[in-house]
Amino acid sequence: MSRQLPRTLKNMNVFVDGSSFAGVAKTITLPKITKKTEDFRGAGMIGDVALSLGYEKMECEVTYAGFDPRQYQQLAVCGTSDLPIRFVGIYERQDTCSIQNVEYYMRGQAIEVDAGDATLGEMSEFKSMYNVTYMRLEVDGSQIFELDFINGIETFGETSLIDEIMRLLGL
Repeated sequence: MSRQLPRTLKNMNVFVDGSSFAGVAKTITLPKITKKTEDFRGAGMIGDVALSLGYEKMECEVTYAGFDPRQYQQLAVCGTSDLPIRFVGIYERQDTCSIQNVEYYMRGQAIEVDAGDATLGEMSEFKSMYNVTYMRLEVDGSQIFELDFINGIETFGETSLIDEIMRLLGL
């Protein structure tokens, strides 16, 4: 049996509304994908089952170093899916030194800017929270998944989980 070592983040960049935050973005908390479920137990069943009812809302948080007024300007983008957010991460496998390009493409809306504490002589941090309505993951240029809550896209690999439903709805 062959063992392998994990891939670790070697470097990254964050783009928001077309602006690069290289040298400024410190961390990103990528959206958690959680299926929305409701427990159900019908006649003749001996236990509850979780019925899938879509997805919970997705959020993303970026921590920036220092002061930058661009975070406040992001709040001016009106539409709930109009703010483009992109994370590019370069991951390196620790046993072979091979690298992977991981890109998350997101759209959403800035919903919070937290200027945190301002302390004389210390690096300050800004945190921005984003509501995410669209997310696509690509690894080395291959699409892993795409979720678009507004336009009804739910694709994992080459498999669309919703195409037939949208076709029957005339959408």
